[in-house]
Amino acid sequence: MIQIQQLVNSVTALQNTIHQQNAVIQQLQAQQPVGNTGGPSRGPKMAVPPIYNGTMATCEGFINSCRLYMSAKPHEFPMLWIKITWVLGFMQTRMAQLFRDHFLAYMNTPEYQTQYEESVELDKIELLYRNIYKAFGDPNKQATAIQEITMIKQGSKSREEHVQSFKQLYMRSGYGETAGIHEFKQSLNSPLLDKCMAVPELPVTLEKWYKLVIRLDCQWRQAVAERKQFAARGAPRNWQPLTNRQQPQQQRPPVQPARDPNAMQVDQSRGSFRCYNCGQPGHMARICPNPHQQQTRLMSAWNNGTDDERNELWRMVAGRGEQTGGGVARIKEVTDMAPAMIPVAQTAPHSQGFPFRQ
Repeated sequence: MIQIQQLVNSVTALQNTIHQQNAVIQQLQAQQPVGNTGGPSRGPKMAVPPIYNGTMATCEGFINSCRLYMSAKPHEFPMLWIKITWVLGFMQTRMAQLFRDHFLAYMNTPEYQTQYEESVELDKIELLYRNIYKAFGDPNKQATAIQEITMIKQGSKSREEHVQSFKQLYMRSGYGETAGIHEFKQSLNSPLLDKCMAVPELPVTLEKWYKLVIRLDCQWRQAVAERKQFAARGAPRNWQPLTNRQQPQQQRPPVQPARDPNAMQVDQSRGSFRCYNCGQPGHMARICPNPHQQQTRLMSAWNNGTDDERNELWRMVAGRGEQTGGGVARIKEVTDMAPAMIPVAQTAPHSQGFPFRQ
């Protein structure tokens, strides 16, 4: 029951605040500045603060953004409660939203009237900033700055970004200049630190170290850019047009394999020939791929062939058998004896088997 009553009170407080804001907006719109016959006066164009979610790292930055905007456009914040509600309007997520809801309910209590409206503070909005920093800010900024300054590294940041980040940490750390120079050197990238240490006279102040790092880093980046530019200019020197690289080549005749000068060219002067074993053209009987048909095929060729075919068959078969023995002269000898065998073959009947010798 108590929680329900608190929620009702919070809703009522929010409604009252909204009504008050609408009334002030209407009053400001209807109000004409004195001595100004033109349009309403406007301050410089400023970026509004970012949405704050209650993180400690961005607490101080959020407060500074609110201060800067209000100082640039004071005519938009004539009353304290307008300033407060405007700041609370950017606290919309996570713990910041919870703080906003509690503070809106707190604005309807007598304590708010005493601590804010009746305060002797010159700029009463600073009271709200203190409460925000007390709730979300760093309770020990120096210890945090010391921890961060010992761990900061340049990495991929430019020299200006790194110098500015180090300056902020150095101011909050309370370090002396000697310790600051030591930590600054430790935070640099190794190539840049080597260039700094190669300088004949090293700086003795931190500001001079900042200038040295910026100058050397600028020179290094300029050298890298020039090296890339020279490489891009030098690339076309080795480049050749596509037409020059892909010129048509003259077709060369295929290289014939070397022949053995001692090889016998017995069939060079002959035309096409047919195998007496299988009857297929293109090879001789001694190299027939179907040797199992040899006996049947030779008998058929002998019985059905003419005299000339029988003589040729006798010469080929006899030459095969003698060549296996390894003599060339015996091939001619068998060829000369072939006619003497013809009468025997004629007197014998055709059905008689051919005396084939292996």
